[in-house]
Amino acid sequence: MSIEIVPAILRRTYEGVAADWQRVYELAPHIQIDITDGVFAGDGTFRELRRFKRLPVSEKIELHMMAHNPGHYVDDIADLNPARCAFHIEAFADGGHLNATYRALRQRTSSELGLAINPDTPTMWLEEQLSRIDYVLFLAVNPGWGGAPLQKKVFQKIKEFHDRHPDLPIAVDGSVNTDTVIDFVTAGARILCANSAIFTNKKTPREAILQLQHIANAAAGQ
Repeated sequence: MSIEIVPAILRRTYEGVAADWQRVYELAPHIQIDITDGVFAGDGTFRELRRFKRLPVSEKIELHMMAHNPGHYVDDIADLNPARCAFHIEAFADGGHLNATYRALRQRTSSELGLAINPDTPTMWLEEQLSRIDYVLFLAVNPGWGGAPLQKKVFQKIKEFHDRHPDLPIAVDGSVNTDTVIDFVTAGARILCANSAIFTNKKTPREAILQLQHIANAAAGQ
């Protein structure tokens, strides 16, 4: 699988999301929009998902849903029909209906469906769910806040998971930058979601994406 650099947008307002989207939507095949509900993670972002259909080339949207009640978002996600969508496995730990949520999304969207996992969560939680998903999204930071510190244990977690499931695509989000890309790729990640390295950088977003892509491709021998 080729390496993909995915710009990741984390904003509290639609206007903030739209401004970042304008900067990158022509530069990458997918753009991640991070959704936090202020309960599961962060202090809350813009969550009117259907409004994202107004964004240019909205079919590139990749949703990272950091929300505690996934079932409440199924209708909006079905209407948006994003390219990719991942909820956190921890959001279902209180008896939430993971099977029903993912079955509904599979039936009502053409989205690639993933499960995201926090740095401290055992990867064994994923094992019985793998038949329901198309990729796994590893968080390299505690979720919901831009610029959160890297949890270095995630490199080993990704490697061990990749060794067990070499054909399942692995995405990573958090602290993806020029200093960490080689370690993420070496561990087995192939979808690299970056926020600060693209949006708060002296380089333009185009220059930042190209630099990350070059380093990642070299690490993967591509």
